Amino acid sequence: MTDDANAKKEPAAEKVEAPLPPGQYGQFLKEHGITTERLPDSCGVETIAISGDQLDAALRLLKNSSEIKLDLLLTVSGVDQIETFDSVYHLWSYSHTNELVVKVRIPKSEVKEGELPCVPTITGFWPASNWHERETYDLVGIRYSGHPYPRRILNPWDWDGHPLRRDYKQPVDALNDKNPHSMR
Repeated sequence: MTDDANAKKEPAAEKVEAPLPPGQYGQFLKEHGITTERLPDSCGVETIAISGDQLDAALRLLKNSSEIKLDLLLTVSGVDQIETFDSVYHLWSYSHTNELVVKVRIPKSEVKEGELPCVPTITGFWPASNWHERETYDLVGIRYSGHPYPRRILNPWDWDGHPLRRDYKQPVDALNDKNPHSMR
């Protein structure tokens, strides 16, 4: 055997992916002084991350500018990722028939024990977000500061935990105890 064959193979260097170039909306926001991070597209739709403190200004610009005019909020949802809690906004433009996904990512390392991640509400200029934010709070546990009525919408008011969280433990009761005589 040659020395090369006996030599231990060195691990391949980890690929460091270059940041994605800003898309149409990221570039527009950059030109107006708002910092965004381009994320991989979601089903062909431009996706950007933005900090919570710039959310209000960014969404106002995206909604009210004549050249972008993302005038419809399709949905607000939440995702418990491995390292972050994401509040996700899907926006649509009737004029330009275009869509954008905006994410506010809160690192789990920044959320104190026993507290919930917090994002500013957008109910002030998209009233339809009211119920979406309540649902996201209820299921994922993302709190929306400034929300006019921040309480559960799907689960009973005294429900323990948030069912779509990774750390959620399903309570045992008559509906989910695997008992063949239960109500299932």
